Amino acid sequence: MQLGSLVTYEGRPYYLRGLDPMSVSDRRAELEDAFTGARVSVPLDEVVDGKSRDGEQGSAREA
Repeated sequence: MQLGSLVTYEGRPYYLRGLDPMSVSDRRAELEDAFTGARVSVPLDEVVDGKSRDGEQGSAREA
């Protein structure tokens, strides 16, 4: 997962705008709604990457 990539959270598309450092437990992601531009901070474990290496929907833990 890279900054600026399209991800999914709760079934909606978002752009990834920020991540907590790797040293932080319970990391969070800063997301921007692809339709409204609203920003939200959510648990990274709940963010789904746009595509994984095999073309299937991936999870944040695979990044």
